[in-house]
Order: sequence, then C-alpha cells, then structure tokens
Amino acid sequence: MDARLPETADGLFLFANFMKRPVVMNMSGAYDLEPLMEDKKFDLIDCRDIEGKEFICSEEAQKELSERIRAFSPEGIHFLDSGNYHYLTKLWTDRLSAPFSLILIDHHTDIRKELFDGVLTCGNWVRVMLETNPNLKKVIIIGPTESQRSTIDTAYRSRVRFISEENLLSEDGWKGFSNVHLKDPVYISIDKDVLAHDSAITDWDQGTVTLADLLRLLDIIFKNETVIGMDISGEYSGAYDLIKAQKAGLLNEETNGEILEEVARDALF
Repeated sequence: MDARLPETADGLFLFANFMKRPVVMNMSGAYDLEPLMEDKKFDLIDCRDIEGKEFICSEEAQKELSERIRAFSPEGIHFLDSGNYHYLTKLWTDRLSAPFSLILIDHHTDIRKELFDGVLTCGNWVRVMLETNPNLKKVIIIGPTESQRSTIDTAYRSRVRFISEENLLSEDGWKGFSNVHLKDPVYISIDKDVLAHDSAITDWDQGTVTLADLLRLLDIIFKNETVIGMDISGEYSGAYDLIKAQKAGLLNEETNGEILEEVARDALF
C-alpha cells in the first residue's frame, strides 16, 4: 500500500467540511524513521527534550506537555508515538468541554492501579480519567484479553464496557451495543498493539486483530457515532535495535497511512 495520504486540490487533507492538520507528537524519536509522519502536512510537536515522561509522566512533564499542545485542538487526529506515552490521551481529552465517551482500541485496559496514588502512567491513565474527568461518561474497550477484563475494579464497572471481537464487524451488533451504552459523542484512542504482528511492531505484547478488521470497525464507528477526536499510538521506540526499528518504521508508517485514509474516506473530521 502506498502510505501517501488522500489530498484535496491544494494539498491539505480533507476531513468533513473543514481542514484539520493531524498533530504528531514526537516523544521518543520513533517518527524519525517514519518520514511521512514528519511531512509538512502535519503539525509536529517535538517533545524529545522533556524529561520525566516515559512510562510515568511527572507533574513537571504534564505541565510542559499540556503547554505544548495548548495551541492545537483536541478535536481531530493526534499521533502519540509509542504506547509508553498513551497517557497523552488524558491530556488531550482534559480539554474537551462537553460530555463524551472514550472508545479505547487496545490490547491492554490501561486501568491498572499503581502502587502510589497521584501518578499518571501509560498503564493507569484510563483509571485517572475515570476519577478526574467529569465529562467522561463511558469507556468502551476493544481488544484486551479476558484475564485483563476480569481485573477491572468493581467501582468502575458501571462506566466501563467491553465489546467482543465477534461484534467488531457487525454493524447491527454495534448499533445494538451503542443504543444501550453510548449517548454522547465519542473520542477514539487506538494503540496499535491491538494489531497482529504483520500490521504493527510495538513496544508491548500484541493482539491478533487484523488491520482490515480495525479499518472495518472504524468505518462502523464513524458511520454510527459523532466522533469529536482521535489519537493513535503504538510506534516502536526501541532505538537500541536499529534493524527492528527500521522495519517497524516502515510497517507502522504504512499502517498509520491506512488508518488516515479510512478516516478521510469517512470524512468525519
């Protein structure tokens, strides 16, 4: 697949009735091996100089990251680098001013309880959102293993719902689920670790969802929900393995392009 993205006549990407330039947050340098992700058609935020941001985001790093994204809209598409920085979804959605539901497509739940209270990590950011964001009404999670699902704290189960992979490709199945559980606009967050290894190379253990199934699911969501924003993580940040990093850059860039093409086809942004 050619990873070039669909363009309008003047060279900008068309999302619905207005233009939005995708935002790329370069946290680890992973995008250095994905040249199309640093194209002039994207807004690039270089965050490599910020300390205290990998896996655990310090208070100082949160403040600096929040300041750097302040000029950009939480609506539209944001690329968040590796899953090590998936907590960035919290920082973007903190800026939404109306009720919304989060659709998380991820091989992990990211609702882990950390040993210390008051920390923000790539493994607990959904829990932190549930505890601190009054606009977050529901979290719909697609992709975790059954063992991870069973660890959800009972305090959150009324607001957290899972949808099985059997219903991923059924529009009627999604509509039935949505009619019961989704009453508000949605923000979509994708970690490419949900995908099988032939579609992504990530820093974490991966699922078995095919890229075709993910694109089909996005098509169903876009056609049935009001989507207010979206982010994509799951790059490979392991620069210590250059051969793997180069392979990951080529594969992940191609998958990112496929996802953007799907969004452009549905023309929701």
